[in-house]
Amino acid sequence: MDASEVEAAWAEVTARWDDEAAHRAFLDRYPDLPGLAEAGRRYRAALQARPGDAVAVRWREEIVKRATVIALSQLPRTKPPRQLAPGRRRLLLIAIAGVTASAIVWLYLRFASVTGAAP
Repeated sequence: MDASEVEAAWAEVTARWDDEAAHRAFLDRYPDLPGLAEAGRRYRAALQARPGDAVAVRWREEIVKRATVIALSQLPRTKPPRQLAPGRRRLLLIAIAGVTASAIVWLYLRFASVTGAAP
């Protein structure tokens, strides 16, 4: 979109300032972050000219929402960490419990032989 088209679209928005459809059509022209940045600059300038303008605040917030969605959709995706299958996890827990029980019995017998107590 060239500068004259942007100016014409913005002129249409300013002429129909209270018309939600005009604002929505203006923002729909910008499907990417650089375009939304340009639209954001225009709404920021409108807020500087008319501080507290509810329409400008509402559409500036809409631009932030759209930019956030686009930015988050562009983040690289990572695979979740690999997990053990339930059966393997259960087997591992049984093995750990067995080793722990064996260590406890071994320690008990070792302690009993050192103290001279018969098990």
